[in-house]
Amino acid sequence: KRMEAVVSFHHFEEAVSYETFELYLQSNTPCTFGSWISEDWPARHTWVLKDGSPNLDYLDANFGCCKASVTEFNERLETDCNEQSISQFISYWKSLKSSRHDKMNDAFPRDNFPSLPHYLKDWHFAKNTPPESVYQVPELFSDDWLNRYWKTREDVNDDYIFSYFGPAGSYTPFHADVFRSYSWSINVCGAKKWLIMYPGEELKLDSLSHLNVEQQCSEKNLKYAIVIQGPGQGIFVPSGWWHQVLNTADTISINHNWANFHCVPRMWCYLTSELELVEKEISDCRDLMNEQEWFQQCQLVLRANIGLDFSEFLDFVLANLYYLSQSDHNVLIRELSIENKRSCDSSWDNCKNVIKSFSQLYSVNEITDFVRKHRISFGR
Repeated sequence: KRMEAVVSFHHFEEAVSYETFELYLQSNTPCTFGSWISEDWPARHTWVLKDGSPNLDYLDANFGCCKASVTEFNERLETDCNEQSISQFISYWKSLKSSRHDKMNDAFPRDNFPSLPHYLKDWHFAKNTPPESVYQVPELFSDDWLNRYWKTREDVNDDYIFSYFGPAGSYTPFHADVFRSYSWSINVCGAKKWLIMYPGEELKLDSLSHLNVEQQCSEKNLKYAIVIQGPGQGIFVPSGWWHQVLNTADTISINHNWANFHCVPRMWCYLTSELELVEKEISDCRDLMNEQEWFQQCQLVLRANIGLDFSEFLDFVLANLYYLSQSDHNVLIRELSIENKRSCDSSWDNCKNVIKSFSQLYSVNEITDFVRKHRISFGR
């Protein structure tokens, strides 16, 4: 079945070239994909029963001892998270009465949030099993700077590769993705309803409390889309597009946050705008510090707020350019006018270089020109 949307996003029912998809990266525009995007995935068979529902016994037998975060909601739609084994969650899933499914509809929740089913999210399954035994990253999304960087780091063991287990009625509230990265999501089985709001429209909501977003969109005539994603189908969510997601059937999905050079300037813009908010938030402390202390304190708060600071962002970009270029590192330093090298520290001199070098990244031209000029392969 073809995906449906109130405001139309382009749907690729058949396979598409990277060159065509790149137009959507350049314009930062969502698009959707038919089930061809996952037709070769082993999980489409091993994780799914013949009737299209999740094969819970298989998942329990093969991954039951793995741990993942499980989300519950309280009456204010605040989330309470706890770590459970896959086996524990599957036992809970099996215990849900079938009558709950009979009563479910495709409306986003507006009240009675504690009654929502629990949702197993952000299971880093690739750490526990060879990914190729489950799925293959579609070629369109393979130039992944974000996960390439995190996988090469020795100081942390992390990634942005997840599987979500969602009983019918489970829900992800209104949000924009981490670091303003891209995301892609493909259903192994089941169905999702997405509400995706055009950038800037979220500012017209009464609040970002996540309550009654769909109602406000209708009442305020905001520009948004409703997308129905079926089994095997995929969706690309660009940088900065706020969205909420409802599982309208028992659903398992594979989800990546990712980025490439098209996304880097948007990530940088987000980082600098968040820094401005930090500076306003702690402005009463400004007179107590010299310039160096003030910058370092703001970077400390920035990292606490969003999980990233200027120094790590610089290392992220340089690490990927170095990987992709397969050329002398000095070429990168010269071409991008960056005076410091990888493995950045948080020294004051380094921070000044970050500000100076990345002030140009409000435009994509700097990195785009470098990548094109050196004919760098996009990892395809």
